[in-house]
Amino acid sequence: MQTFIGVVGMQPLHMVAPPSDDPRRLKEFPEQLVEYLAQMMAKGLKPRDIVVRDSIRNAVIVSLAIGGSTNVTLHAPEIARAAGFSDFWKEVMTPAEFNYLSQYVVPVLTDARPYGKYSMVDIDAVGGVQVIVRELLEAGLLNGDVMTCTGETLAEQVKRLGTPSADGRVIYTVAKPYKPTGGLRVLGGNLSPEFSAILKLAGVEGGLEDNLFRGRARVFEGEQHLLAALDTTPEKFENHDMVIVRYEGPSGAPGMPEMLDPTSRITTLCRERGIVIALMTDARFSGGSVGLVIGHVGPEASLGGPIAMVQDGDEIVADLNNNELNCTPLSDPAILKQRTDAWNKVVAANGGVHPNCGDADTRLLHRARLTAVPATRGAGLHPNREVWVRLPREAVRSGFVPSNRHRPEADKAF
Repeated sequence: MQTFIGVVGMQPLHMVAPPSDDPRRLKEFPEQLVEYLAQMMAKGLKPRDIVVRDSIRNAVIVSLAIGGSTNVTLHAPEIARAAGFSDFWKEVMTPAEFNYLSQYVVPVLTDARPYGKYSMVDIDAVGGVQVIVRELLEAGLLNGDVMTCTGETLAEQVKRLGTPSADGRVIYTVAKPYKPTGGLRVLGGNLSPEFSAILKLAGVEGGLEDNLFRGRARVFEGEQHLLAALDTTPEKFENHDMVIVRYEGPSGAPGMPEMLDPTSRITTLCRERGIVIALMTDARFSGGSVGLVIGHVGPEASLGGPIAMVQDGDEIVADLNNNELNCTPLSDPAILKQRTDAWNKVVAANGGVHPNCGDADTRLLHRARLTAVPATRGAGLHPNREVWVRLPREAVRSGFVPSNRHRPEADKAF
């Protein structure tokens, strides 16, 4: 994500990759940053002059080329919103374009962790993030004319830094990449009608024969239930299980926690036993997560999304040829209706919130439950009309939602 900030133009590229103990961080970079800031003030150059549509697209393309993180599909929409774009997935890059770029245009250029051997320290040693940017610029995959915080365009900054060519060991060329396709994929299908689900393809270690995974659902109502099962009965996890962790989304958790702990344990289990266990969740992942893991599945379970209707033993199909995530039984409208009706009864009997949701027992968590927007909008907290409209009517009537007396637009919506 620091690479994303550098490529979008808000951090000098040569400051992204150096290790934390690099003396330049104390002796050179502070003075340079003050100078850049003074130049921006003198020129009247503001963040919204730098963070524009093409600079955000550049940053997303570089994210594909370095294999992630999956969190880019949370941070990019939120950064785009701050830059004045109301909907990243319509105004900056569509899901179809994102997938086209990843499948056919942008390869992975780095042999870097968690899917490879090297680290950001090694990337710095062979020239830094600017080498990746140079490689993509020369291939015509980035817009080099966008402005950056140094007062130069992206192409000018790369040229001034005397950026070397890719070394072919840590950073590869577009012509001979480390992996032929980009590192991320967004999925649609009946489990992800919003095209919110995200898979870090660069980190998949197995299980995608012919770009297809077919498994059995094993459902856990929250991260702690999964961790308890991994601790006490790891032998019960079987090859081609699709572990589902739900009610951990922006509103349900509340707060959308990362699943680094369970994904690490599942990866270890798979390596020890030579099996494939996939995981999907309405939560998110750490940049360090590897394996066949799919996050941000939405609408999330707490809002009655399809992930809430999956039952143990259901067939789950992740199809990377068509970029879809499907639950086979939910393809039957009668089954979907039956399960949705049952879910709605449970919610209505519990005051408008599903009992499997986490406790919103602090002011911040309570605020997150009531104002978190979906993952496709960045999962941030935005108390606006859109958020209030999507809350269940039962929640308002039960007193679960605070008074709307100061929100006439919310009263009108209900």
